[in-house]
Amino acid sequence: MEQTTAARYRWIDLVRGTAVVLVIVLHSQYGISIRYDGLWSWLPLMSEYLAPFRMPVLMFLSGLMVARSLRKGPRRFFTGKLKNIAHPYVVWTLVAFVLYSLRWVLMNEPMPDELFPLLILPYNYLWFLYCLFIYYILAFFLFKLSAKGAVAVTLVGYLLYFYLAQHLAPDWLLVPDDDGRMVPTLPTKIVFYAVFFMLGGWLGENLSGFAEGLARLNPLVVWLLVAICLAGYLLPLHPFSPVYLLISLASLVPLARLAMLGWVQRCTTLLQWCGRQSIVLFVAHMPIILVIVTVLSKAMPDSNANLVFALLFVVTFICCCVLARMSQRWAAVRFLFAYNLKGRQVRVGSRA
Repeated sequence: MEQTTAARYRWIDLVRGTAVVLVIVLHSQYGISIRYDGLWSWLPLMSEYLAPFRMPVLMFLSGLMVARSLRKGPRRFFTGKLKNIAHPYVVWTLVAFVLYSLRWVLMNEPMPDELFPLLILPYNYLWFLYCLFIYYILAFFLFKLSAKGAVAVTLVGYLLYFYLAQHLAPDWLLVPDDDGRMVPTLPTKIVFYAVFFMLGGWLGENLSGFAEGLARLNPLVVWLLVAICLAGYLLPLHPFSPVYLLISLASLVPLARLAMLGWVQRCTTLLQWCGRQSIVLFVAHMPIILVIVTVLSKAMPDSNANLVFALLFVVTFICCCVLARMSQRWAAVRFLFAYNLKGRQVRVGSRA
């Protein structure tokens, strides 16, 4: 039975692990691009094309586990979310605060405004855990009424928000960051990714049936969705628009179907392991990047940008993997990622 269960969820681990590694690539690329010139032009282009995949798929896969969490009862449900989502959110917000405080004291670099108000609003990449906690709480109440209803409520809420903001207050959707890039506001992220999470929750009520349906899907349909996604990526879409959302949803099908192929799974055991340890890789990678890129920029200020990027990504990935292994062995390390003193593998948003 255990082997059957492992095989059944291997594709989830693979897709989740791929998404998390791509997040590390994105943040490594960005960390280098603001300090060096001459970075490969295809890297930011690839990051832009993969944007409809990275975070939507993490939200969708987290939603697939809602039904399993709800079956544990209210007490274990809410305790689990506090231990496995709120806890690492608090811990790694404080880690970021300490690191930036050290940079301020040692290097006279200013504290980023996005850290404040501390914990009340999410720091940078931790918006994912912030939103995830909100979605699980909403799902607890909405799914008692209807899983389909939860999807409908979030979809209607997103559409209303998008069209009202687009016509009345565009600053609600996208705002410029310190480097002039247009980035989504926190409310935009909350309403947009809620659709993926709740859809995953609905389909996760019959996870085996959903997986079997994907496995039986006609290859022509899969290739049609691939063509639609490729065409959509070439269009100048407004980020977080309804068409953008549909393309993101359509991309989930061929990606999941590809991850179910036996030969793909046999070649991607490392990515599957990353998927099982995704909470560690996700929350730890950004502070590690912050430290390593600071050291590299001081030690190699005139080096080739592509070499420094490769070093940054490889060292960050190795450090994350080492932390993941340590968290399996030692409770003190495991405490950084979950309020859990038992040696168990954890995934972003999949534990209760």
